[in-house]
Amino acid sequence: MSLTNVLPEGTKLTVSTTLPGSSKKHLLSPSSSSGENPPWSSTAPSSLQLSFPAPVAATHVAFTFQGGFVGTSVSVWVAEEKDAEKEGVIRLGLELGGKVYPEDRNKRQIFEIPFPPSGALPSELEAEGVAGDNSSGLPLLKELKFEFDKSSDQYGRITLYSVEILGSSPSA
Repeated sequence: MSLTNVLPEGTKLTVSTTLPGSSKKHLLSPSSSSGENPPWSSTAPSSLQLSFPAPVAATHVAFTFQGGFVGTSVSVWVAEEKDAEKEGVIRLGLELGGKVYPEDRNKRQIFEIPFPPSGALPSELEAEGVAGDNSSGLPLLKELKFEFDKSSDQYGRITLYSVEILGSSPSA
């Protein structure tokens, strides 16, 4: 299994703040980490939210920061696509999945997406007949939000070149 970018076209990107001279325009393009396009810059605390046009089966996220301006503590909020009728629960949107801790370096860093505890493993849900149409067994995501709580910069600045949402695909 290898990881590939599963970010659907039409994904909506929302950021809390943007410093002058920076842009969120190229964040979702993997080629933007080459330095040709202006990065997104902000100050901690700040956030970046992705709303997908269709549910996405993703397992990992990749960030490419500017060294020295890295968000060193990132809270990951997850909104899963679930059939509330079958599960008997109401989902209210984003739930805190956990935190990831990028290193202060300017290379692409990949992290497993921390999912909120659901109380039941996918295999248990399948046994109860509530797995739905998702054959991969992975949670389907509607939204992801990243809150950059801390920065490696003494003034709290964060500079991000790209964000990739990755999922598993069979190796060729």
